[in-house]
Amino acid sequence: MELVPGGQIEFQLLQGCCLEANRADVVAFHLDGLRTSLPGPPHPHLTVTIEEIRIASQLLRELAGNSQVHFSRVPVVLDYLEIILPCLSRSLRDITSHYEDRTMTKENRWRKMYHDMTDEAGGLSLPQRFILYNHFLTLLRELLTRSPNFDLNSLESTRLQVMQLRESRRIPPPPIRVGPGIRPDSLLDDSGITSTIHWAEKIFSLPLPSRTALKHQHSGSSLQFWRWSESEGRAKLWASLSLMTWEEMTLLYCCFLSFKVRNSLTVHVAPQEQILHGERKLFQARIVDDGYRHSLIVYEDVLTKGIRLHAAVWDGVLRQCPVWTAFVTHQSASSTWMKRVSKYKIRLADIQLYVFCQNYQQQNQRRGSAGAFEICFISEEASKRFKELFSPPLLTGTTSTDVTQATESTA
Repeated sequence: MELVPGGQIEFQLLQGCCLEANRADVVAFHLDGLRTSLPGPPHPHLTVTIEEIRIASQLLRELAGNSQVHFSRVPVVLDYLEIILPCLSRSLRDITSHYEDRTMTKENRWRKMYHDMTDEAGGLSLPQRFILYNHFLTLLRELLTRSPNFDLNSLESTRLQVMQLRESRRIPPPPIRVGPGIRPDSLLDDSGITSTIHWAEKIFSLPLPSRTALKHQHSGSSLQFWRWSESEGRAKLWASLSLMTWEEMTLLYCCFLSFKVRNSLTVHVAPQEQILHGERKLFQARIVDDGYRHSLIVYEDVLTKGIRLHAAVWDGVLRQCPVWTAFVTHQSASSTWMKRVSKYKIRLADIQLYVFCQNYQQQNQRRGSAGAFEICFISEEASKRFKELFSPPLLTGTTSTDVTQATESTA
């Protein structure tokens, strides 16, 4: 797997959109010429393929053009472009090889092209392949431009289909981006153009670093919302939301908890509302975070074994209100992921924060050219226990019921 500097790959990918758009135009032109020379009745599969290739060209140019307007949003689409562009380019070049084969008649060129490329895609027909590409590109355009029609679940399912197609074509995995230029968390920078964007919109515009499927067990894998009924004098269920992944459920839960705690009309937040059912606390300690006193908690979801870091307000009227959460992915297994830089400070090399507060500025905790996130503990013992908790990595699965906690006596 290749490592590519951030700024370099950003330029290459946007340039790649224009390059593949030009290639698509040429391929569509030659296929149109092939179609007009074919004998017999119309060839609907070829016609649809040509139309979809032309649409792909248009979508690629729109992505490149919109990136100049929505430049602060470019980082979030780069990983997806790394997935789609090589696969799309390979398909266009394969089509070129087929129609340039002078050893066969034009009709046989088309027949061989269609059947060979359908077989190599596991039965996905050639027109459907480009329909898939265009659906993916359309979702990227919506993600880039913050379209209200954007569907994160649809993007993920389409991404998986494209990845399967890449594997069937033996296309190497996408390179790993390094450097601070296009970190996913750069979208959460509260400076400049993004300052007017509400924090909740930022959260659901970011791609998830991992997607852990929920194990559905009745209400245990849904978020339930209750309202008070004046006529009946009791709380009544008014909404139950079932979600596909643990990460999405966690983010939605934290959002609504933050909304409720910060709402001036809220009279009381029940203790059970401050706990996400199915999670257990592995660690808790006080930290100084962007100049504020926060509580840092490490939670584990019992069913999925997912691990997340959670920062909440330490005291005052907003006590336990979520500030940010971050999902611990497979990257924590790397020996370079965590570094203890002093008695009280630990840096995480690659962590994506989801922030539930407009005033919190995570860039104040970022350090170095790579933007490592620095956690400043109040207690030296807490710093030590936090590091020990992830050695060996938690993602290998915890087996003990009584997990060591570094919970300070004042918690």
